[in-house]
Amino acid sequence: MTPEERKRAEWDEFAQQIFKLRQGGKSALRKLSADELSGLMDKYQSLNADLARARSFQAPNSTIAYLNELAVAAHSVLYAYSQSSAPLNWKASYDVFARSVRAVPAALLLSNLMFWIPLLLAFFTVQLNPIMAVELVPAEFYNFEPPSADHMHEIPQLTRPVVATSIIANNIQVTLLLFALGLTCGLGTTAVLIFNGVHIGAVAGWMTYQGQGRAILGWILPHGSTELIAIILAGTAGYALADAILAPGLLTRVEALKKAGLLALKIELGCMFMLLVAGLIEGLVSPSSIGFGPRIVILVSSITIWLLYFSQAGRENEGGSNSLKPTSTSLNRS
Repeated sequence: MTPEERKRAEWDEFAQQIFKLRQGGKSALRKLSADELSGLMDKYQSLNADLARARSFQAPNSTIAYLNELAVAAHSVLYAYSQSSAPLNWKASYDVFARSVRAVPAALLLSNLMFWIPLLLAFFTVQLNPIMAVELVPAEFYNFEPPSADHMHEIPQLTRPVVATSIIANNIQVTLLLFALGLTCGLGTTAVLIFNGVHIGAVAGWMTYQGQGRAILGWILPHGSTELIAIILAGTAGYALADAILAPGLLTRVEALKKAGLLALKIELGCMFMLLVAGLIEGLVSPSSIGFGPRIVILVSSITIWLLYFSQAGRENEGGSNSLKPTSTSLNRS
């Protein structure tokens, strides 16, 4: 099939969808899931771009007329939907974070590599060559003595909510940086991931070398899995933006960025929720007097919940909509 034939097939398929929705009226429109509506809007925007190109390159009048008629029909249907009082689809809202993450597997892999490789290198560098701690470990940790063998900080109960709020705000700033710096073609995102990986790895390596590994593990275990996953996913969102800039595919860079930006924003909003959870645990639970065993239980439970969510949420609807799949290809070829 030639590119022209493939485009014509896409237009015809979209026309059939619009015709069915028009025939079904508002009742059919209200049955659309959030992902299905998003997919229709993506196709409508792509159609308008095709119409603009057809006019610019003086395509046959019959093609321009067909696209114009289809664009008008689609606008009337989708505008009617926006004016209708469709109820919020809570199931789709719950699924969209996981589906957005699964839509960019290569960006997710790259974000993991850019975080975990520096972390492990820093950890083992400090272990094998402790003098490097002078360069890699922040001063406040160099002679740090944990108040307990099971965790690193004692925080009075009355101040824990304030500490939790501060932690949440700081972590959200990090994820916003990772997300927004995707617009630097991913260079800024990579720098932030590497910096955080080296920082965490060096501190963990130094504390372990000093015989305080149990204390840092006891501190990190309750909240660490949720917090680190959120940081990696924010990097994933940044790389999704970078991919749209570097390899927009058949779309213009502006069009590719609009589509990738929506997906990346969904991931970033999900990361903010994760950091809210992690910050509350870090501020309220991690400094508490609970033993090492319960901390491990919290860790295992958190990892299990997130793995189940990201691997299973929204699976039943993925066959029917491609709206979450990015247009650009360099990081997301199958």
